[in-house]
Amino acid sequence: MAAFSAESVAEELGYTFTYKVGDKVIPGPSGVIDEPTDRQIAKFLTGVKKVVKESEDKLPSTADPANPASVTDALDDLNPEDVVSLMGKMAQLYADLCSGSPSKAEILALPMRRRQAFYAWLQQEVMSPEAGPGAGRARPSSPLRAVAG
Repeated sequence: MAAFSAESVAEELGYTFTYKVGDKVIPGPSGVIDEPTDRQIAKFLTGVKKVVKESEDKLPSTADPANPASVTDALDDLNPEDVVSLMGKMAQLYADLCSGSPSKAEILALPMRRRQAFYAWLQQEVMSPEAGPGAGRARPSSPLRAVAG
């Protein structure tokens, strides 16, 4: 008999912030993000729109509030202090969406390219209308395993 199983619709939101640069392993936290609630998602989207609105005169027109990753992509034209402020605000929004795991500090500890990739991945996973078992989800693997082997 066919049955619906919420567990089989989407995999957990596992992450690891450990990565390698050459032979050097850069340690970072890992864990599983609690599935965001509708309220968290709404607060996140509202927060992104607010950050864009506050920075409207500083951000280029390519920054689309509906696409938080485009906001971070638009940073090249900003004054460095504005970038630091905007990055802090965005990291807090993502940390809140993740119920604090990872935290704002842990997110900001990632280099910008890796942080932007995390943002894009999380946004795709959480806001994609197409759920499916393993739908584009690779379990994060620890570079430590590759080094230890």
